[in-house]
Amino acid sequence: MSPNNKRDYYEVLGVEKNASENDIKLAYRRLARKLHPDLNKTDPKAKEKFIELQEAYEVLSDSNKRNNYDRYGFSGVDVDMSSFVRGGIPGIDELLKSIFGGGSIFGGDDFGFGSIFGSRGRSHSTPRREVGQDIENYVEITFEEAMFGGKKDVVIQRYTPCDECEGTGAEDPSSVKTCPQCEGSGRMRKLTQSGFGTIIRESECYTCNGTGKIIKKKCSVCNGRKVVAETKTIHINTPPGVENGVHLKVQGAGHIPSSRAIPGDLYLGIRIEENNQFIRRGNDLFTPISLDIITAILGGEISVPTLDYKTEKVTEKELKIPPGTQHGTEFRIKNRGATYLRGKGKGDQYIVITIEIPKKVTEEQRTLLEKFKDLN
Repeated sequence: MSPNNKRDYYEVLGVEKNASENDIKLAYRRLARKLHPDLNKTDPKAKEKFIELQEAYEVLSDSNKRNNYDRYGFSGVDVDMSSFVRGGIPGIDELLKSIFGGGSIFGGDDFGFGSIFGSRGRSHSTPRREVGQDIENYVEITFEEAMFGGKKDVVIQRYTPCDECEGTGAEDPSSVKTCPQCEGSGRMRKLTQSGFGTIIRESECYTCNGTGKIIKKKCSVCNGRKVVAETKTIHINTPPGVENGVHLKVQGAGHIPSSRAIPGDLYLGIRIEENNQFIRRGNDLFTPISLDIITAILGGEISVPTLDYKTEKVTEKELKIPPGTQHGTEFRIKNRGATYLRGKGKGDQYIVITIEIPKKVTEEQRTLLEKFKDLN
């Protein structure tokens, strides 16, 4: 049975019970903009409605909590265990298993065991270290750089803490005030009545976004954003044998939201310029070579491009062609393919022969070919 004066979570968000995760997220964003106390000055109950909205979204956006709510209502997500634990009621474990199927009723770390049981559990007031967002970019390299590896400079744009205000977002230190809503804790506590008792729920303060501070006068450089755009050159090393489409991770080269934050990472997608002399299939390289009909018949030597890993250049190598070589014949050159990224050794290079048939011949050539035909 649901607590008194508590609306159904789906009703609060204005969605159907079969709504998708995306529908729930969109509904929350739409209503949050409408009900946020800082934006809605006309409705005296805006703050109360906004807290109600946060509570509904917290449950329905979590698949485990939503499942418990759909099955058991408010009892499945708002259970205070303190009375059971302290009272030592016989058979409590069996009761919990019958209600919650043996799973955790807390559905993650939205509930602090310390605040519920009065023990030395992890406190939610401990600030979490902020992590910067990652950056995705790409870099173009030549075929030779992909085969032999090399150094490359990549120019990126990222956000870093403002030097003017040292990342505080304030014009001066006196402009930073303690948040009156949460009294500097960055967290808001709410007592919720359920069918089993009372629990304490903690959430991030919506006034200061969990920082515990508000800014009265913003920095003139970053306008209170705490960060400014920075153009930075990143030096990277491309490993030998890297493939097209592979992403290289550069740790710590992403956005830096504050001086105390953990920088995000940079992910660089590799784009390799096409090379008509070398067609890559895995770690093997295929080189098409056009051979004249006389050399194919009589045999001989030809020069073919290949990779020289000692000089790290594309060089010419002499290849013997046996008499009677047919169209489509492949000649293998060992260890002249691409380097294995996750292992030792290299692939092979295959020289693929295509016989070149002349479209026009002279009268003399025709006469000789006729004689050759007669002799054959």
